[in-house]
Amino acid sequence: MLRVWNCIELQHDWRQVLLAAAVCFLTSFAAVNLFTRARTSSPDTRLAWLMTAGFVTGFGTWATHFIAMLAYTPGFAINYDLIITACSLVAATVMTTAGFAVALFGQTRQGALTGGSLIGIGIACMHYMGMASLRIPATIVWLPDMVVASILFSVLLGAGAVLVAQRSDGPAKLLLAALLLTLAISVHHFVAMGAVDLVYRAEAAASGSLLSPIELSLAIAAFTATIVIAGLIVAISDQRTRRSISKRNLQLDAALNNMGQGLCMYSADGLLELWNESYMRMYNIPPEKMLVGATVDQVLALRAAAGMLFVDMDDHETKLRAAIADRVPSSQNAELPDGRTINVRFSPMQNGGWVVTHADITDRKLSEARIVHLARHDPITDLPNRVAFNEHLARVFSEASAGHGSFAIARIDIDRFRETNDVYGQATGDAVLAELAKRLAHACNGAFLARPSGDIFSIVSHLGAEPQTAEDLCARLSGILDNTFQIGSQHINVRCSIGISVYPQDGQDTEALIAHADLALDRAKAEERGTIRFFEAAMDQHIREKRLLQRDLVVAIENKQFQLYFQPQATTEGAIVAFEVLLRWRHPERGMISPAVFIPLAEETGLIGAIDEWVVREACREAVTWGNPLSIAINLSPVNFRRGDVPGMLAAVLAETGLCPKRVEIEITEGVLIDDFAGAIAILRAIKEQGVRVAMDDFGTGYSSLSYLQAFPFDKIKIDQTFVARLEDNTQSAAIVHAIIGLGRSLKLPVIAEGVETAAQLSFLAAEGCAEVQGFLIGRPQPIAHYQSVVGPPGGTAAAVKRAS
Repeated sequence: MLRVWNCIELQHDWRQVLLAAAVCFLTSFAAVNLFTRARTSSPDTRLAWLMTAGFVTGFGTWATHFIAMLAYTPGFAINYDLIITACSLVAATVMTTAGFAVALFGQTRQGALTGGSLIGIGIACMHYMGMASLRIPATIVWLPDMVVASILFSVLLGAGAVLVAQRSDGPAKLLLAALLLTLAISVHHFVAMGAVDLVYRAEAAASGSLLSPIELSLAIAAFTATIVIAGLIVAISDQRTRRSISKRNLQLDAALNNMGQGLCMYSADGLLELWNESYMRMYNIPPEKMLVGATVDQVLALRAAAGMLFVDMDDHETKLRAAIADRVPSSQNAELPDGRTINVRFSPMQNGGWVVTHADITDRKLSEARIVHLARHDPITDLPNRVAFNEHLARVFSEASAGHGSFAIARIDIDRFRETNDVYGQATGDAVLAELAKRLAHACNGAFLARPSGDIFSIVSHLGAEPQTAEDLCARLSGILDNTFQIGSQHINVRCSIGISVYPQDGQDTEALIAHADLALDRAKAEERGTIRFFEAAMDQHIREKRLLQRDLVVAIENKQFQLYFQPQATTEGAIVAFEVLLRWRHPERGMISPAVFIPLAEETGLIGAIDEWVVREACREAVTWGNPLSIAINLSPVNFRRGDVPGMLAAVLAETGLCPKRVEIEITEGVLIDDFAGAIAILRAIKEQGVRVAMDDFGTGYSSLSYLQAFPFDKIKIDQTFVARLEDNTQSAAIVHAIIGLGRSLKLPVIAEGVETAAQLSFLAAEGCAEVQGFLIGRPQPIAHYQSVVGPPGGTAAAVKRAS
């Protein structure tokens, strides 16, 4: 060892020795990393990483040797034979590659030791071939024991380095393997240099193919920098890529297995490539049964074994295979034997494969069916409501008018039902309605029975070719005219009056038939309650009275007999944010006339346009004077949307009064959208473009409210008071209100509930997250002077008011 130390100290430039050591460690670290990449890579890239690791190691060994030789100063010039120098590089590369290959493919401790030994032998071969390439004026005399020692050091340290690298599982072991490989190269070199004795020969000739030390150093530096940097860049890039791919695979796996939908991906050859856990859970398929490369038929066979084929599997499979063949996206719903409904969606991919997703839409279908049912049925009796009644009547009328017989309309009213509610309570009143509905259904004997509103029931009975069979309907209904119902512990006497009209003799359209049935009902109640009356021509007196009211309505418009009332709208905390504008008619002789009486007449006669314009103008004139800039909500008749220029009228009034459009909210019912949907939507968009807000009134009472919300961006939805009134004692009403508020929250639409009359109703709505409320609990409709403290003086700022009396 003293001889080796003296060789290093006396015959080497320390600066270049340190440079050689740095180059050796850098290349060793790169080689170990590349070997690790080869060990952990996929089979199709493993050979490329192996070759790169072998080349970097061989070149690093060669570069270390010749840089250290440049540091060697024997006292005379040193030149190198080009061919032997190149061969030494080849030998180092081949031997180190072979060593790494044995360690890589052996995958055992013995394989690692054997491969490392080969690398050590390769280091020795490169060194002694390099020494053979020396062209110096001296003869080299070798010390055999030192030569053997140098080879043993390279073999043992090389074997240790590869063994550690093969088992590396972190940065510490990689660093240790790199240090051992550095020692294998460095120790071998300097022990071998210690084995050299030089005998000077002045007559030694130089060959023509020689490299000067400067040329060799430049070549070594350039090649070493290029190879090592390239190797490290490739290794680091690959490591980052693998990490990125691994991360993306984890993300993809997490995304796929957390999908609510089942998914299967197939190749262009129709072989299964990818699936998720949701698919296996959906069809009870054991995970070990799903295999990559399975065909569509094999996957279906797994479902068949689990009893999870669709009920109409032949139809589903035919459509799916047609979609696969045509490469056209498709979607279809199918039923499973356990009653679940699955939506199957096929989507082709650009590479020729396809993806099929399976979504369990059972809950959604049930919810949709429930919402549709609730929208078309009365929540108390579960009978068809006004919308369903009108639809059925239209169909029956169409059939009868085509020459297929006659039909009768019966209108049934519970006499003094309000008294029942007042005496026994609303819950008992609801129970009476439900019990009467059951008895009517039995008496109808299959005729269509509905509850359009309040305590009014309607029956449509197809009578065939003989109108006189209406007598049969009377006979069946007579049994329920006067009954005693037992509701809980109470015995309640219930009497009904019935009015009947018959097509074709009592009217040539549905409106006339309903009106005449109502006239007959009024006659029964007026003459003798608890009886049945058919419509008679003498009842037309009612029509004459209607005409008189129509004439008075024209006078009312001319003489400004109308008056605006305002009802506050507030948050559930009680802060008033707006007023709904309500119209009242103070008749000089009849006194206050209900809007329910004169508004339908105004719509029928076309006077509603002038009335609505007056309401809008007067309401805006009033609102613009308020010191507190609260909003106003104005109802417009559906008739105006069919006959008038509503956007133009609003624009003119806003320009005339100077009221900010954002303070105006127009409330519409679904009647606006029924007849001319596209035209109504265009009008509503024109209104919104002015900055005026649009709200859907009486939400939940129509059958197509959901589709309207999808078609137009309403600013607010208003829950009809019929649902709010039953919140405390009717679970169906509570469910409807809960659903509507939840729908508003999902669509980010504010919801206002009207008809709030009790603290319990307000508490329920607040708990559900309803944005605003309106009703007698907040404030009754009054002239605006009653709310002067809320709206504030002109130009002033009103104090916040929590609740109006």
